[in-house]
Amino acid sequence: MARRRRKRRPLAYGPIFATLLVVNIVMGIRYSRLTSITKVRVIGAAKGDEHRIKAILARYHDIPALQINANALMTTLNSRSAVNRVDVTRNIFGRAVVSMDYRMPVAKVVGMSGAAIARDGSIFQTIDAVPSDLPSVSLPVDAQKPIMTLVGPWRSGEIGGLAAEVRKIVPDEEKTLTADENGGLCLNIGSKFAVRFGLPKRLDEKMDYLVRQLDQDPGLIASGKTLVLVNLDRPSYAQGVAKREQ
Repeated sequence: MARRRRKRRPLAYGPIFATLLVVNIVMGIRYSRLTSITKVRVIGAAKGDEHRIKAILARYHDIPALQINANALMTTLNSRSAVNRVDVTRNIFGRAVVSMDYRMPVAKVVGMSGAAIARDGSIFQTIDAVPSDLPSVSLPVDAQKPIMTLVGPWRSGEIGGLAAEVRKIVPDEEKTLTADENGGLCLNIGSKFAVRFGLPKRLDEKMDYLVRQLDQDPGLIASGKTLVLVNLDRPSYAQGVAKREQ
């Protein structure tokens, strides 16, 4: 008995053409000069960092949007230690937005030109001039390394946090915070008053005690004494001012 031949079904060209059309559109968008970045808006750039940012972004001019590696761009923009975070967004209409976020200095570092400490304890090179009323911080030699977070017997960020609080008290006086190799902290306010905090334990309570003492007796600033808060349960005063590191 003769076998019936199956009828050949006509090839479905519709889905094929649709797929090819989508691929063609995607490839066109990816490589077309029409999607090249022609306008970039930069948000939050520090004045002293504008030239560097413009030079970096100039490399991406006229490159199709989808060919730009946003992660590589953010890594390049984030190469300065003062930069905390960078965000980049772009679209196929030739526009991009770059958002810059910088570390805020809470203290200057003694012996390191242009170096500052952020609230989290990281050391970085400043871009713009720092406020003149920032306290100074004197660190052990092995801790004076930019682009790092302070490590040692103290908890990370303790010095940055303390420096931020110190700035608020007696704003017109020079303030220097010294950290020794064993983790002890000493604060000099002006040249005639000092506070020995000892190890960074119960620092919030120690700062509260210091503020109360200064409120009760503003003359302490010129007393030639050292307030000893190593043991907060037994605070005391010592004659003479604890030596300030230079």
